[in-house]
Amino acid sequence: MKSKNLKTYASNFQHIGQRENQEDSFAVSNIDDKKQVKQAGILAVVADGMGGLSMGQEASSAAVKTFFTKYFEFSSNLLVQEALLSSLTVANIAVFDLAFQDGVTYDVGTTLSAALVHDSNLYWVSAGDSRIYLFREGELTQLTKDHVYENHLKEEAEKGLISPEEVVSHPEKDYLTSYLGLIELPETDYNEKPFPLMADDIIMICSDGLYNALSEKEIKLILDEKPDNAAEILVNEAISKKIEYQDNVTVITLYCFK
Repeated sequence: MKSKNLKTYASNFQHIGQRENQEDSFAVSNIDDKKQVKQAGILAVVADGMGGLSMGQEASSAAVKTFFTKYFEFSSNLLVQEALLSSLTVANIAVFDLAFQDGVTYDVGTTLSAALVHDSNLYWVSAGDSRIYLFREGELTQLTKDHVYENHLKEEAEKGLISPEEVVSHPEKDYLTSYLGLIELPETDYNEKPFPLMADDIIMICSDGLYNALSEKEIKLILDEKPDNAAEILVNEAISKKIEYQDNVTVITLYCFK
């Protein structure tokens, strides 16, 4: 059952990991701007520039800035989900143009996942494999779909064309099948209807540097304590694993309460 008039507390943190460059970008709107919150909601965005391509840092930064700017422009005239999808489209064009201007078309890309809390409802949109999770009553649920080649491989396995073992061991299973920086986005993930929120819900938006380092059990143990600095604790826990070539880690948490 939806809880009305929920308040939201945000925490965010990131770490460069064991990489030379910080290619994650993020932003959270001002939760203290009551007028903006009432009209357009609270927006949180994470983008992860693709390290195997060019200009990862520039791509993720351009995607986040463009998405943020356009959402708050569109939100005054469009329905919430239309504003989010339109912002994703414009952010994709911005990344594509960035590559074109630098002479590296099709060699620049970034994921992007955006979560919006508005009128005690959750809306989301994403492309790539940065994730949005819901933590509710001790359970952690991934809300977004990863746009990776593994999905195609699983379909092949279901048809009996390859074995389940071949899916697991395939060297390209983690390759992204949709991301910002293409002429058009092949896949986007979003909720068609508002998702009702309840008191004590936590929404977590993160780059793959987090969920590749921590298990769902480890994430749940931290979120269950509902600390004010949940994002910082999650990131530091991931870094403490001392994983070789640890990727950049970025986390935003949105805690809903009465």
